[in-house]
Amino acid sequence: MGQFLQFALNGLMSGAIYALIAVGLVSVFKATRVVNFAHGYLIMFGAYFYFTFAVLVPQAAWAPEWLQSWRPDWMVEMRADLPMFSPLAAVLDWMANLPRILLGLAGALICNALLGMLIERTLMRPLMGQSVFAMIMLTVGLISILSGTAQLIWTSDAAFVPALAPNTPIRFEMFGATIFLFGADLANMLIALAIFAGIVAMVRYTRSGVAIRATAEDQSTAYSMGISVPRVFSRAWVLASTTGAVAGAILATRNGVSPALGLFGFSVLAIVLMGGLDSYLGVFIAAMAVGVLEALTQWQLGGEWAGIVPYVAVLIVILIRPHGLLGSKEIERI
Repeated sequence: MGQFLQFALNGLMSGAIYALIAVGLVSVFKATRVVNFAHGYLIMFGAYFYFTFAVLVPQAAWAPEWLQSWRPDWMVEMRADLPMFSPLAAVLDWMANLPRILLGLAGALICNALLGMLIERTLMRPLMGQSVFAMIMLTVGLISILSGTAQLIWTSDAAFVPALAPNTPIRFEMFGATIFLFGADLANMLIALAIFAGIVAMVRYTRSGVAIRATAEDQSTAYSMGISVPRVFSRAWVLASTTGAVAGAILATRNGVSPALGLFGFSVLAIVLMGGLDSYLGVFIAAMAVGVLEALTQWQLGGEWAGIVPYVAVLIVILIRPHGLLGSKEIERI
């Protein structure tokens, strides 16, 4: 029972990150009806931007010393009296990296937003009014462009970055079993869930969200009601890019920075198809379910089997519900 709970909680934490990645795919699809196959590589760029501003910039000769390691006298004195594995020591070590963590997040958000805006303006907007298939194939070609550009700018070697939260060990009892978690993983889950909930609330209750939903229903009608459809497209791509930046930073702290991060997009695309391309709630349910199934598969069969879980799950769901768990049915009249 204890191991089951441990792996199930680990799966929920992974599922929250999947949901954060998936929200960008759903937002672009709801606004443009385009499935962005290159979303995983936007996440990869977000991770590299975080690495640039959190690691490379602070190490530059012109950067101030406090940016690389902020250690005031009171922190040094407090840290010296603590044992190595003390939770407070982990918090103090994290605080020493706080300036470069904040710089890394700010730089990743801004640069990825600009990248998303650039892609929308230069590649997607000229195809407005054309076949949706042409726009989808453009995102497929974008995979090679983004992957090659990243390897030209940065090296392909994996690099590690500072965690977004203190990585303190957490132990507690649940149903008589001892559960062990890391503080950074728990914080990453809470960040992912908060952003996901914020975006869903924005789409549901704000004017920008109403514009996205109206554009998704009928672009011509949205135009006639005074909604700027190109601006909605741009906002959707910027939203997907900024959430991708946060997801990239989280994945970088877990797995290191490397071009392999771009492959996460294909697993999450399967999750989005499973939940329903235009349903935030369906995608959230699918993401959490796949996260738990992956963790339990790893527990019972080993890590090499966990990678196929999203694809098996989506095949089973699509055979039963072709539009996903909560996706909208579309009827085309010929």
